[in-house]
Amino acid sequence: MHLHFHGAVGNTTGSRHILSFKERRILLDCGLFQGRRETSQDLNLNFPFDPESLDLLLLSHAHIDHCGNIPNLVNRGFRGPIYCTTATHDLAVALLRDSAHIQEKDVEYVNKKRLRQNLPPVKPLYTMQQAEESLTYFNGMYYNRPRRILDGVTVTFQDAGHILGSALTVIDLDDNGHRQRILFT
Repeated sequence: MHLHFHGAVGNTTGSRHILSFKERRILLDCGLFQGRRETSQDLNLNFPFDPESLDLLLLSHAHIDHCGNIPNLVNRGFRGPIYCTTATHDLAVALLRDSAHIQEKDVEYVNKKRLRQNLPPVKPLYTMQQAEESLTYFNGMYYNRPRRILDGVTVTFQDAGHILGSALTVIDLDDNGHRQRILFT
């Protein structure tokens, strides 16, 4: 078992962590890095890992710095299930649609300025269509109901009391009788 940190290290945005167990790779959160346009654009579009290599995603809650880059993850080839609480799923629907709307409107404004400067247009971080597609991978779960998500891997969400649907993510790993528990908060 290995844990790799790819975001929210040294700052508080862009939460992304990969748990490797046996031959499996689990992404814990896929947050949007928020900061200066140039820096955040690069960090959000270029993952330091291959999205296609991930088996699934566990989402702790619906704040944008934890779920806001899921549309880019799907756009870059991720096709696994996204597990979260039912309330997180409901909030993520609204927040990812809103984020896509903001991305599109922001680029519209930026491109007006770029046109006057004879610069080529830029594209939004992601579109409403891409946000909608990413939502098809969500699987809502209830608190305190363990669910086997992979061979030897069970997840249980417990109420974190942060925002509606936020979860302490308990991951139980069983490797031929050798058991480990990880609590992701």
